[in-house]
Formats: sequence, structure tokens, C-alpha cells
Amino acid sequence: MLNQLANKEHWKSNFLDIYKNIKADKIIYGLIIIFSITVTIIANLNGYDTKSQLIGYLLLLPTVLQLSFIIGSIGYFIVLVYRKEKRPLYCFWQQIIFFYEQRYQIISAFLLLVVISVFSSYYSTFKAMIPVLHPFEFDESLRQMDLWLFLGNEPWRLIHNLYQSPWVTLGLDFAYNVWFFLVYGVLITFLVTQNGQNRRRYVLAWLLCWIVIGNLLALLFSSVGPTFIGRLAPDHTSYEPLMALLHQQDRWIQQHVPSLLIWSLNTQDNLWTSYSTGKEILGSGISAMPSMHVSMSVLMALGVGSINRKLGIIFWCFSFIIYIGSFTLGWHYAVDGLVSGPITVVIWYLCGSKSILR
Repeated sequence: MLNQLANKEHWKSNFLDIYKNIKADKIIYGLIIIFSITVTIIANLNGYDTKSQLIGYLLLLPTVLQLSFIIGSIGYFIVLVYRKEKRPLYCFWQQIIFFYEQRYQIISAFLLLVVISVFSSYYSTFKAMIPVLHPFEFDESLRQMDLWLFLGNEPWRLIHNLYQSPWVTLGLDFAYNVWFFLVYGVLITFLVTQNGQNRRRYVLAWLLCWIVIGNLLALLFSSVGPTFIGRLAPDHTSYEPLMALLHQQDRWIQQHVPSLLIWSLNTQDNLWTSYSTGKEILGSGISAMPSMHVSMSVLMALGVGSINRKLGIIFWCFSFIIYIGSFTLGWHYAVDGLVSGPITVVIWYLCGSKSILR
């Protein structure tokens, strides 16, 4: 009888802890609800509701969780080896026990991650609607800005002239694809391991970057980027040499290692098919300015750096690699990342305000 009462009190305590976490995250839940309702209204007003796939990222969640667990476990073992722990398996087992004891934190994180997954689908829907709300018109202006910033030179030419090996391009492409798993991996890390203001700060900044930079500024500076401008406007041939070079390198790589390819080219084709046929897919939308790859890379560097300075430096290096890849792989103009990076820093510091995190 005493055991049953103790067990009942234990579960009651867990539920209260979960409720406290949800209440503490009210600003995050509120932001997601407001954003979702707004996108739904805009979609309905523009006849876009039948094209929306608003649970797409939610269906992807199990895969993301599995990969995050695998990557997180490998990363933790690397940390243990770096610390020269004498009993790494024992430390790993103790960490599992700790998480079990703090399972209310895991449950709270899972609930929030489910809601964030729904948010991601709404974000994707809004991005796909951008040409409906504001037709693409800023590509030439952004290209001219690139030329002005780089003294009359195309930024992608400057970088590609530094190396001739397709393997470097493949490395940039690999980093560009790993980015997706890191974005959600770091987010999950903050949800699970961080408490209080630091956790809410990162999650809130994460959401605002997608909304402000990925949706609102993308709508304001509606553009498609180098890879799509030639398909959208056949008279615009400025980036044909870049795309021809990337396809040439892709063919060379596949001749030497058939199992490898430049995934960015395949993804670009899929996104164009989605746009040209009107069929929405996960991550659909071909708007380019500003660069969310750069934005999220900078945010990860800021967030991770707030926990571990040395690891933060590694993420800053990763951010630089992503920035270079953003325009050498044809996704963006160089100015796209120069806009999104600083704005991300501003959002991060604004979200650090104690008045916002209360």
C-alpha cells in the first residue's frame, strides 16, 4: 500500500514538472500557435490550402529522433575519449540513468519538439507561397550587389579559382547536407540537456530566425538564387558557367566513385520540379534571399558557444564552410549569407533579454 502511494505521488510529481515546463515555455507555444494560424489564414485567402502538407515534418520526426540519438551517442563517446575517461561505457550508462530520472524533462522536450515539427511544416508552406504573394524580382539586384561587394568579380568564381578538385566541392556539398541533421540535433540537445533561460533563448531564437529571416525577409526580397534564375528566366545566363561546372564535377565524381554524387544538384532538381508542377514537398520553395543555411549555422555557433567555448569555435568554422558552400554550390548569392548572419546575431541577443524569457 505504501509503495502504491509512493508511486502515485511520484507520477503526480512528474506531471506537475511537465506542466511547469510547458507553462515556462508559454512564449514559445504562443508564438507557434500565432504563426500557424496566420499561415493558415494566408493560405486560405490565396487558395493555397489544398496544396499544404502541414504534418510533413511531424511524419519525419521519428527518423530525426533516431538519427539524433545515434549522432548524440557518438558525439558523447567522442567527448568521453577526449576527456580520457577510464570507464566510458560506465559513464554512458550513468548518463542514461540520469535521463531516466529526469524523464519529465524528456517528455516535455518531446512535446515541444512535436509542436516545432508542425511549425516547420507551416514554415515550408509559407515559403512555397512566396511567389504567389510576391513574384520573384530581386535576383538581378542581388547579383549586382555581389559584384559591387567583390569589386566586379563573381564570388563563386573567386572561390572556385582557388581549387580545381571536385572533391572540395563534394566536401562542401557534404557539409551542406549534414547541416540539416545538426540543425535538429543541436535543437534537441538544448531541449533535453539545457534548463531555464538558456534553453528558451535558443528555441525562441531558432523559431524567430525561421519566421523573420526565412519567411518575412524572403517575402520582402523575393528571389530564387543562381541555380533557379536560368530556369525561371532563360534569358538570364550569368550563372550557366557555374551550373555547368558543378555538373561537370558531378559527372567526374560519379565516374570515379559511382556511389557518390553532388546531392545539391539532385535536391535543386527536386525543388524545381515541385515549384514548376505546383506539388509541395518537404522543404519546398525556391526562394533564396536570405540564406537560412547561414542563419542556422550562425545560431548553432552562438548557442553551442554559450555552453562550450571550444566546441563553439568548431561550429563557427562550420558556419564559414556553409557560407562558402551557399554560393559556390549555386544556392545563393554571396550577399544572402551576409544579410542572414548578422540578423541572426541580433535575434540571438534580443532573445537573451530577461524580460522576454520570463
